[in-house]
Amino acid sequence: MMRDTADTAFGTESEDAGGPSPEPFRLGDLNLRVEAEEYRTLGQERQAQGDVEDAAAYYQMSLELFPTAEAHTNLGWVIACRGGWEEAIAECEKAIALDPDLGNAYNDIAVYLIELDRLDDALPFLDKALAAPNYDCRHYPHYHRGRILERKARFMEARDAYRKSMDLDPTWEPARIGLHRAFGFLN
Repeated sequence: MMRDTADTAFGTESEDAGGPSPEPFRLGDLNLRVEAEEYRTLGQERQAQGDVEDAAAYYQMSLELFPTAEAHTNLGWVIACRGGWEEAIAECEKAIALDPDLGNAYNDIAVYLIELDRLDDALPFLDKALAAPNYDCRHYPHYHRGRILERKARFMEARDAYRKSMDLDPTWEPARIGLHRAFGFLN
């Protein structure tokens, strides 16, 4: 069977090797993904500059071209900046459906649930964030666990959570402030 090699690339496994033939990777998909990533990056730049409206538009354009967990998570973040907690959670759920290994989406859902005062609902998402293989900001879930425990007047546990956050990133100021606040409640 002849295949159009101008628009596809092939994996290493073949039918002759006894395994199933992989779906061809279409170069057109790669182009869409690259363009979508450019829009997502522009969204992050706009968001860092405080322009959440433009950021949301860029994230939407990215998602229309090639949906990714990162773009859904970022869009959720922008929506949350506007106070749309439930809609932000829905975006993170879409992210998890695309990539259950991305820890950011779990952490962000927990943050939005904290804002909705659904503290007990938030805790399992922090555990999932910590267990996620693709997550570089592991100090965040510990910090947010500290916030929850502090609000529940469980100050020793809050202190321990803030300390874990600081162990992972000693320069992160919110964890340092939370730790001092927890010590204050314990004295």
